[in-house]
Amino acid sequence: MHKYLSPLILGITLLILAINANANAEGSIAVEWAPFIKASGVSDQELIKAADIVNIHFLASQKGFIKRELVKKSDSEYADIIHWQTKDNAITAGNAVGNCVQCGEYFKLMDMEASSKAGAGFSHYEIIKTW
Repeated sequence: MHKYLSPLILGITLLILAINANANAEGSIAVEWAPFIKASGVSDQELIKAADIVNIHFLASQKGFIKRELVKKSDSEYADIIHWQTKDNAITAGNAVGNCVQCGEYFKLMDMEASSKAGAGFSHYEIIKTW
């Protein structure tokens, strides 16, 4: 990739996010992007099962929850994409995650240290589950 193309793509992405954030203030849907690295030895089936439980016992009962997708980039790189009616709904749910036992079990399937650097740059993911 040309050395100037990557910063350009990043700039365009940030501009789109800023436009979307402004539009959200006017009533648009908020989209939460949560990239992560799957822990070593965890299968896709285990990850999907735990994600299903989070959906049933936590997300489905959160105000403003619309839908969620679990996407996969590689054998270790994933992201949750969660759609909310408002950004405030997303923030409120995010604040409640710490009290969710099922969420904690799901997070145990992730390499949290490696996940802190996940999702950077321009990538393509495959949808592996939609709720």
